[in-house]
Amino acid sequence: MSMRPETDPILLDIIEGTIESAVSEMELAVERTARSVVLREQHDYRAAINDRAGRSVSRVSFAATIDCILEKYPIDQMEDGDVFLYNDPYLSHGGVGHLPDMCVIRPVVHQGDVIAFVQMFGHCEDVGGLTMGSMIPTATSIFQEGVMVPPIRLYRRGEINEEAYEIILRNSRMPESLRGDIDAEIAATRIGRNRLVELCQRYGKGVVLDLMEALLERCTRAIKGGVLPLIPNGEGEFEDFIEFDGVIPDKPYKIKVMLRKTEEEIVFDFNGTSEQAAGAINWPATDKYYARILSAIFKGLLPGLVINEGAVDVVRVVAPPAGTLLNPIFPAPTSNRTRAMLRLSSVISGVLAKVVRGMVPADSNLITTYGVHGRDTSGRPFFFREILGGGSGARPYADGNDAVDVVPESKNVPAEFAETMFPVLIKRLALYRDSGGPGKYRGGLGYEKDFVVYADGKLTLNADRTRFACWGLEGGKAGKCGGAIISPGTAEERIVFGNVDNVPIRKGDVIRIRTSGGGGWGDPLDRDPYLVASDVLRGLVSPESARNDYGVAADLSDGGFDETETERLRTEFRRRRPPLRLFDRGEHAEMLITKGIISVSNNPALSGGQDDCR
Repeated sequence: MSMRPETDPILLDIIEGTIESAVSEMELAVERTARSVVLREQHDYRAAINDRAGRSVSRVSFAATIDCILEKYPIDQMEDGDVFLYNDPYLSHGGVGHLPDMCVIRPVVHQGDVIAFVQMFGHCEDVGGLTMGSMIPTATSIFQEGVMVPPIRLYRRGEINEEAYEIILRNSRMPESLRGDIDAEIAATRIGRNRLVELCQRYGKGVVLDLMEALLERCTRAIKGGVLPLIPNGEGEFEDFIEFDGVIPDKPYKIKVMLRKTEEEIVFDFNGTSEQAAGAINWPATDKYYARILSAIFKGLLPGLVINEGAVDVVRVVAPPAGTLLNPIFPAPTSNRTRAMLRLSSVISGVLAKVVRGMVPADSNLITTYGVHGRDTSGRPFFFREILGGGSGARPYADGNDAVDVVPESKNVPAEFAETMFPVLIKRLALYRDSGGPGKYRGGLGYEKDFVVYADGKLTLNADRTRFACWGLEGGKAGKCGGAIISPGTAEERIVFGNVDNVPIRKGDVIRIRTSGGGGWGDPLDRDPYLVASDVLRGLVSPESARNDYGVAADLSDGGFDETETERLRTEFRRRRPPLRLFDRGEHAEMLITKGIISVSNNPALSGGQDDCR
């Protein structure tokens, strides 16, 4: 594509800025007016603006799609004041991956024509299903996960369909919270609608529509001209694993990608991905949706790149056959699809690391969600849920960031709020020492959080990287895994790995949540000893790790190190160790590879001539 000659670049920036401002305003409205903790405090929501063809012209996020609305409702029969609602993953084209994500879509009508759509979706606290919170690791069918809402017209010309609303709310254990969240989303879309109408009134409908098209074209050109030249033509492959599905113990699932790059496009082919899971880690999505969200990873190659749906003209995805993890057959469960969704970023980073000689970050922790539910001392049901991030992968030029959440603008639930609303006491929130993968640049650290529960109840843990570590790159080591510990340090200590629900807990139990650290980048023995000593002084790295992983004899008394002993250690370690590898997948993965339980590609690494793992 080429931009129209009449496009005014200043006006294009104004339109783009107004669109992004409207998206931010919509999300802020949900933060201020939603009822649930996960929306108000943790910001698990997304807004987007789409053109009349359904293409996202706002910056790429995991926002939902409107394709299913356009398929069911003719655009020429939509009117001002109409509002559509859905949450069915199998009808969403990938934009909604599990049932708690309620998506609201409003057509923007100006001068009698639909000119655009605004959409808002958020993760609601409970939509039914087997377990409080509707995030059910042990589900074997989507029918066990909650109420499925196909695309419906909830408002017609501003008039609500209360009967349909009542059916949805009746299926929730927390109907007031659910209604408050959906109403907040509906109100937010009204803001987005108003901002786009104001744009049309100021500049004219035709100008706004043309500039939306220009935003898409600009993204296409930026990827073709800025990203594709950075990636050599040819092929590469990589795979990573989801630990288990919550139903079949200890069965890992593979996501595999083949990258094919030409002068005109880049193709990600996911054939070779595992069959669909018995448990809830499946993700039904379309090729186009996968292409749109995966394009965001190119921002790591070209800082400042603005991604929207124009990326799909350059980035193409080949989904695996029906009946696989990324293309499951209804009614396979999907409530824990975050495992598959975010593992995609790992495999794309991994394959890019091969073809661009390691010049991408190491692997990052994805997301850990835990929940505690029961009845408080007054007999009222409670549900305390929190989404936590972890360490990001080290970069070719810097350490990874600590405690980063994949949910944009997210934060942990403030202790004061948690202790006021729920029968819990937050004892400790800290960085998880030694969790960052050792390297010339260290992986970011994960969280370590201790809290006491003052009621009998059940624990649900939807966690990743509790066995398969975040891989290290270019000689860097894997990060440390996370998980949960009940009653740590006592005779009754219980270790809990990810993807479990309804684990019994007793009043007074201490629960420790740990999230994994990011992978390291580069040889740990090349890390500046002063940085290692500083990490030890700040409690980020233990003296034992400093010595065994970095070859640094740290001195705790003054934050320094013994130069002579450090030089001796590093010389000895270099002499004894085997050749470094491009990827270090961690002990658990290496054990499974050795036993033949999993297999990985044996492509020659493109950095230093080493091989990938085996």
